[in-house]
Amino acid sequence: MIKEIAPHVYERRVYPEGVNWFLNTFLIRLDQANIFIDSGLGTQAIEDFENFRDSTKPNILIYTHHHFDHVWGTIALDFAKIIACEPFNRLLQEDYELSYAYFKELKEGDVGCVYADTLIEYRTQIGPLTLYPAPGHTQDGLMIHYPSADLLFMADNLPDQGKGLIPELQDHEAYLKTIQLALSLHAKTILGSHHEPVSESHLESILKSLTYKKIV
Repeated sequence: MIKEIAPHVYERRVYPEGVNWFLNTFLIRLDQANIFIDSGLGTQAIEDFENFRDSTKPNILIYTHHHFDHVWGTIALDFAKIIACEPFNRLLQEDYELSYAYFKELKEGDVGCVYADTLIEYRTQIGPLTLYPAPGHTQDGLMIHYPSADLLFMADNLPDQGKGLIPELQDHEAYLKTIQLALSLHAKTILGSHHEPVSESHLESILKSLTYKKIV
């Protein structure tokens, strides 16, 4: 299902069979380009946005991290630029074949392993979007702030819906800093890949939980 969650911002949600999570991917149609956030479980995840993108504009893909459910569908389009956060390409190379062997029943259409051609390490501006390294869930995490729409895309730095406040983490200290950064942006709506939209107060609850765990 695709719905417009803000002017020219579209969310696609699917419920893969056999797992207890849903998956959101996004399209932002800017004046300059079509910005895809993640490519989902296969080419269908990109193709379903066909009627919502501007076919006269270049297509740019932003990977939020290297996990299979965020990267499989990239072969569906010719992207002018594919952006991720270091060390995305190394992690994708290490993970792709094993994840495909284990999760291939979840694929939507064709799948492929497509690396980023632009790797960021610091805050980066893409038109009206600001990209930030956001480690925690993974080392290569990336979040996208769209100030004019008051949106912050946090991907898997929000947990799966119904599975508590804290996602699976590789680095608790890095995640604490990511949550502090996210709070400093004061976005009205925070979007996750496997979670319903939340507000800033939800991030405050995460921060309190992290701080409490650190104390005890």
